[in-house]
Amino acid sequence: MGLLFAVLLYPAIPSYGHLYGFNVQEWTNQRDNMLMQFEVTPTTPSVGESSVLNFSVQDLKTREHLENFSERVTIVQYDRSQPSLSKIEHQFNESSVKGGDTSFNYKFQHGGLYQVFLRIDTPAIIDVAKFTVFVSSPQFQAMNFFYLMLPFIAMIGIIAGAVYAIGRYLLKKR
Repeated sequence: MGLLFAVLLYPAIPSYGHLYGFNVQEWTNQRDNMLMQFEVTPTTPSVGESSVLNFSVQDLKTREHLENFSERVTIVQYDRSQPSLSKIEHQFNESSVKGGDTSFNYKFQHGGLYQVFLRIDTPAIIDVAKFTVFVSSPQFQAMNFFYLMLPFIAMIGIIAGAVYAIGRYLLKKR
């Protein structure tokens, strides 16, 4: 029991390594032996709030970090109904990476679907990976709140209906 409490109460210490979890998106290139991972924190960013875009670039076979490359990150607001109207929201300056992992802070200005492109340049390889991010806006949050509350409201309705039916039955029996 003490071990369980120690594990649960141990403070979270950030570590730098490969990205793990359910929300990690991966892009692989078998030909160039490259694996790119992406994770956004929080999992569903909100409009106007700071988000962290985390990237990890690794050798596909050994899972070791790729060393000494340059990268460029481009964020595109994607329009499903008219992909030709998709527009570049932000482009980070090209930077050099020495350890394989990098992250960027970004505030999304609009809700909806975004595509995040990561371009990797090494002396022998140029690769581009595409990842998808959904950004929640106040309209989506209100709709999500309604859908989250719907089962609770339905349960209250069922319980109220059952109490009413039982009460009516008991009154008729008297």
